[in-house]
Amino acid sequence: MTESNDNKITELCQFAYLYGADKCPQIAHPYTPFYYELFKDKVDSVKKVLEIGIGTANYMYHHPKHYIKGASLRMWRDFFPNAQIYGADILPEAMFEDDRIETFLCDERKNEDLIKLIEKTGSDIDIFIDDALHSRPVQVELCKTMMPMLKKDVIYIIEDVMQPGLMSRQLKEFDCFVPDLGELQKLPKNNIIIVKNYEK
Repeated sequence: MTESNDNKITELCQFAYLYGADKCPQIAHPYTPFYYELFKDKVDSVKKVLEIGIGTANYMYHHPKHYIKGASLRMWRDFFPNAQIYGADILPEAMFEDDRIETFLCDERKNEDLIKLIEKTGSDIDIFIDDALHSRPVQVELCKTMMPMLKKDVIYIIEDVMQPGLMSRQLKEFDCFVPDLGELQKLPKNNIIIVKNYEK
């Protein structure tokens, strides 16, 4: 699995900063340098991205003055030129539509909402990102619920993880990887977990 490259500023970091997405080290989290290395060879082949947790400026801890609603969805849209980008959130005020971006109301704690969400997006999601409640029990339950509904080779990402070792053990039925994100990783909730199905 790819590791980050000392939080260097990549093209994906620049897209994140352009819209005010807090996934980049220029604003808050050290995720985009790692994501760039992970996905740079898949830029043209990724067709569907689904992120739960769109957020608004009122609900974000870290956002610059130039923050645009749906910043990370716009970041993914610009990075993956052939992909349809889906977002889901419990907040009606987080909903919007743009070129190759569609959003849905969804409560990640309700199975019926998640089933309806996948009926709308299709199960053939290439990349799934959990950037919602950031509560370990909810993150674990969401992963266990969603993974069987998605295609076998999906790359499932859990962001803002406080105890990655514990969460990995709680998701032992999956292949979990905690990447090295550099110095910023030492800050609370600055870890991510990459979850995949075990190869058979």
